[in-house]
Amino acid sequence: MGKRDGNKFERNNKDLYPTIDPSCMVEPFVSRVRGMKYAEPCWGNGDLEDMLMDVATCVWRSDISPQQPNIPVRDATTLNIDDLQEVDVIVSNPPYHWPMLKPLLDHLPTLRPTWLLLPADYMHNIRMGPYMEKCSTVIAIGRMYWMPNKVKGVSNMAWYCFNKWHIGQTEFIGRG
Repeated sequence: MGKRDGNKFERNNKDLYPTIDPSCMVEPFVSRVRGMKYAEPCWGNGDLEDMLMDVATCVWRSDISPQQPNIPVRDATTLNIDDLQEVDVIVSNPPYHWPMLKPLLDHLPTLRPTWLLLPADYMHNIRMGPYMEKCSTVIAIGRMYWMPNKVKGVSNMAWYCFNKWHIGQTEFIGRG
């Protein structure tokens, strides 16, 4: 899960950590996606869609290993512009494991502006440098719950908006 967890938690298969903590619905993020149609290509079991239900409309959902029936099995890196014709933005809690995350960072922002829920300190990693050049906004959240009946995680989280059309400075929004 986090950099300080050591062996405290066994890593979930395919980095599936449901978005169960409503603290990720910070107002600066909510105001940016309100009223939009979005795609969730790392759908998991739909927790993020449930949280966004009163804010935005999910018009595309898929996952490489969906946790509920009737959700298309699809690798997010195979999405194309035709799949997302009705979509304004992509919103997802993707896997954080770099071999899985990097292809998503390479692909999704070429299709639509892409909001990803990621550890806040990722922006300071050297390998994120090229991606931060295409990051228009980072919105701080703080620590979140990832497992029911467990303590909050040890990594601070943030929403990142990656956009192939972004030029200039990244807007950083701290916790209010």
